[in-house]
Amino acid sequence: MKRNMLSILILALLVVNLAMNAFMLLSVMTTNNKTAKIISDISAALELEAGGAQSDSSGFGKESGDISVSQSAYYELSGDDEMTIALKVGADGTQHYALVDLVLSMDTTNADYATYGTSESLTTLKGKMKSVVQNVVGGYTMDDAKNNEDAIKKEILKQLQSMYGSDFIYDVSFSKFLCQ
Repeated sequence: MKRNMLSILILALLVVNLAMNAFMLLSVMTTNNKTAKIISDISAALELEAGGAQSDSSGFGKESGDISVSQSAYYELSGDDEMTIALKVGADGTQHYALVDLVLSMDTTNADYATYGTSESLTTLKGKMKSVVQNVVGGYTMDDAKNNEDAIKKEILKQLQSMYGSDFIYDVSFSKFLCQ
C-alpha cells in the first residue's frame, strides 16, 4: 500500500512539474515573441536589413560615404534665421519647441545638381524646404525628437528627395537641434 501511495505522489508531482514547465515555456515564448517584434519594428524603422541599408522603391538611397568632400556642395537651410518649430504635445500636456539649423549635402556630380543645386534655385524653394522640415520635426513630441534625431534626418532627406524627384541631396545634418 505504501508503495502505491508513493507512486501516486510521484505521479502527482510529475504532473505538477509538467504543468509548471508548460506555463513557464508559454510565458517565456510570449515575451520572446514580443521582444522579437519590437526589435524587428526598430530594425525596419532604421532600415537595418541583412544586406545593410537598402534604397527605397524610388531609386534614391546614396550613402554619404559614397561621395567625397570634393564632389559635395553644402547649403545651410536656416542660416541666420534658425527655425523654431512647435513640437507635438506630449504626455506632459505642455507645448514644446525645437530650434533647428539644417545643412544639406549635395552631390555636384549628379546631373540634377546643375538644375536644382544653384544658390538661386535653392533660395527659391527655401520656404518649401523649411515647410518639409517643420512638418517632419513638428510630428514628434519633445522626448521622441530628442531620441530619434537620425530618424528625423532620414525622413527629411526622403521627403526632400521626393520633392525634387532626385537624389542630388544625399545627406541632411543638423548644425543645431535643441528641444525645449
